[in-house]
Order: sequence, then structure tokens, then C-alpha cells
Amino acid sequence: MSDPWALARYQVIAAYIALVPKRGGRQTLLLQLAARSWSGPDGEMFTVSAETLRVWARRYRLGGLDGLRDATPAKPGIHALTEAEVAMFCDLKSEVAARSLDRLIQIAESMGLIAVGKARRSTVHRALKAEDLSARRPSAAAKDDLDRFETGFPNELWQSDMLEGPLLPDPDKKGAFRRAWLYTFLDDHSRMCLHGRFSFKGDLPALELVFRRSLQKFGKPVRVYYDNGAVYRSGHMRHIVGCLGIHAIVFTRVRRPMGHGKIEAFNRLIVSAFLAEIAASTIKTLDQLNEAWLAWSDGVYNVTIHGETGERPRDRWRRRLADVRFADQHKLRDAFLWKENRTPDKSGIFSLFGVEYQVGFALAKKRIEVRYDPESLSLVKAWFQDKLVERVPPFSVNRHRRPHPEPAATATETKRKTPKKPAATANWLGYLVAKRRQQNFVEPTPQMFAESLAAHRAEADAAVFDVIAVRMESTAGRCPRPDSLH
Repeated sequence: MSDPWALARYQVIAAYIALVPKRGGRQTLLLQLAARSWSGPDGEMFTVSAETLRVWARRYRLGGLDGLRDATPAKPGIHALTEAEVAMFCDLKSEVAARSLDRLIQIAESMGLIAVGKARRSTVHRALKAEDLSARRPSAAAKDDLDRFETGFPNELWQSDMLEGPLLPDPDKKGAFRRAWLYTFLDDHSRMCLHGRFSFKGDLPALELVFRRSLQKFGKPVRVYYDNGAVYRSGHMRHIVGCLGIHAIVFTRVRRPMGHGKIEAFNRLIVSAFLAEIAASTIKTLDQLNEAWLAWSDGVYNVTIHGETGERPRDRWRRRLADVRFADQHKLRDAFLWKENRTPDKSGIFSLFGVEYQVGFALAKKRIEVRYDPESLSLVKAWFQDKLVERVPPFSVNRHRRPHPEPAATATETKRKTPKKPAATANWLGYLVAKRRQQNFVEPTPQMFAESLAAHRAEADAAVFDVIAVRMESTAGRCPRPDSLH
């Protein structure tokens, strides 16, 4: 049975279709038809514009009378996903409210919860909206991150900042919790996360450890850009920069951190994409937190296309690998040594952070300078009058005593059980850590890449020189002898 509105539309364009006016007269005929009033199936009069008449004529030529029918409205609801898949996405969103649409799809596809490419952002959005789970949470406006700039090559500028982390069980006090703090270094040009580490103390040794690992893995920056925190303005940080030949430390203006926008944006991403996932994980210790951080930063962030640059941070950094400068390992180690003045007693014993050391009797009761690595106190250096005198291990006294057995657990402690936490729907951080362990792949360091690139260049240069030498020899063989010219 023909559609009544399709017949009514054909009645309007019939003259235009049947007469087929010559070029130049079509617009005149369309305007004449548009100026008339037409009767619809229900008897009511209606008018149509000339552009609509042209569209109807095109639809009729392509599909005949069926082309003039009204389009069948789409059925309401989500049809691309099954009910179980819709429920799965709702559970993932309810578990961690900060998960974005892209991250929900990434988690579901990576963990095998749905086929790759089946779920689209619009489909997932409609599914969440139907359950009132897609409302955008209000966030504080980043009014300070307004300035935009970008350095021209990798390692021209590094940015660093400290971020407040989660509360973890205190390993020293049972039942207590301690706040973890994260230091990170970010390359301005590529936006690559060079290194980051959580620690219970946001002090200078924690910052220097992250800075040291960044220098070991990715070479020396031209400049470093910090905020006005006390640890960043410390004298030892200036000492490290001076020893390694880094140009300078640049600080943000007081109460005007506009230029720190990249690291601030990176911190917001960490809060929404990493710290929010801790609620769905089984992380309880600082080591587990740092392992999950490395799995996320290296396996997700550094290999994901950046919205501003349009490239993966790791690929963008490696493009100019030949220009990267690497620090000498001996200078790097000496630059991070701390210095303290001590006066050993008559036995040559002095204390450093609660650890006792003993130097030779020649240095007893003399003012010495102790240089040490805060990362490892297993060996310190004793300097006297600007000369290295001794390398000193910790002093130990053998105590002859009978070892006591460990106390047996009481019946009350044996019966006491910790309530089990319900299994998470998607332990995304646990999945990343397991994947990193399963791959068991140690990625070559940037310095290894640079050395390989230099070797390839040397081989190419040698091949070019060989070709030039062969051509010069052949040219010399064709030249006449000097005596034949007379």
C-alpha cells in the first residue's frame, strides 16, 4: 500500500519531473510550484520551499515513490550492545566514577570484556545516560593555566611538580595510615613522563631520586622548570645542576604559575586516570603503588596519542634522539653525593643518620667532610683537606648473645580474620601490572638507542668514504702521465 504522504509529495513535484524544463528554466518552475498551496492527505493545505522541492525530486529519481516516504524512526534503546554489556559498562562506571568514555572502552577491550571495535563512545554514553551515570562532574576551573608555549626539541626543558597521593597502611605503625606523595618529571616538547615515584616523605632525597633516575634514563636537559617549593629551591639542587652543566633552574613567579600548565594538566590526568583506579585495585603497599605507576605511565600514558601534539609522547621524544646529551656516570654519581661535616671521637667513630662509622686513628678528633649517597648508606667517603682519605662502611660490634625464638601466635590472633574485600569488577591497574610482568620485556634505554644510531651513522659514513676512494682511484688511473704531456 502506497504511503499517502509519498503520493502527496509526488503530486507536488509531478510537473517538475514530467516536464523536465530546460536548463535555466528549472529554478523558475520550482519557484512557481513553491508559490502554490497544496492539499495534504488529511485535507489541510501546506506550502513547500523551492529547496525542499529540489530534494524531493532527487529522492524520487534515486528511489522512486519509496524514496518519498518518511524515514522510519530508529527504535529507542541501545541495540549495538547486549543487556549484559550495558550492565558491564554501568558497573565499570559506578566502580570508578572518574572513568571517561574512552577509558571505559579501553578497559573493556583490553581485559576481553567486549569485542574490539564493538562499543562506540556515543553508544556507551547513551547507555550510561539512561542510568544517570554520564553527568559531567563539576571541576575547578584552571584559571591559572592560560599561557601556551612549547620548546623546539626534546630535553630543552623539563618540568617537575609534587602531587598528593593516596593513603596507604603505615608499615611502621599497625592500624595507622600515611600519605604517599608523587614526584614526576615531564619533558616539555614531547610531554613524555620521564620518571615518577611515590614516597611517604615529600622531601629533598625523594625529589633527587626521581631527578637522578630521569637523568640516567633520558640524558641531560638544557633547563629545568620548577615551582617555588622549598625542596626545589634547595642549595643542593643548584649544586647538582651546576655539576652536570645544566643551563639553569627556572622558577615560576610567585602566585603566578601560568607557565607550569603542562605539568598541572598532567597532574589532573593522573588524578582522574590513575589515582581514581586505586579504589578498584588491591594496592596496599608503597612498592605495589610504584609498580602500578610504572605500568601505567610506561604502558598507557607514554604510548597514547596526546591530544595537543597528535603523537605518542615516546615517539615524539625519540625523533630527535641524536641530539640528546647524556651525563657521564661518574659525574652523575658524584653530583648527587651529599656532604656533612663530622668530628670523629678518639676511637674514630662518628654518626650519620643514626648509623655509626669508624675511620682510621689518623682522623680521630679532626674535622672531616663526609660525602654520601642518601639512597644508600652502605659506604661513605671521608674527605680531609679536600682529599679523599677513606671509604668507610658502617661500623658494627659483634654481640655474643643467645638468639630468642619468635613468640608464637596467640589463639585470639589465630582466630582473628580480616574481612575480605569484594572482588572488583575491573582491576585496571592490576591488569596493567600483570601484563607488564608477563611480557618480561626490558626496553633498551635511550642511551642504547643513541649508541646504536651513532654506530649506524659511522657505518654509513665509512661506506660513503669507500665509494669516494674507489672513484678517486679509477679517475687517477684514467689520467695521462705527466711525461706524456710533453
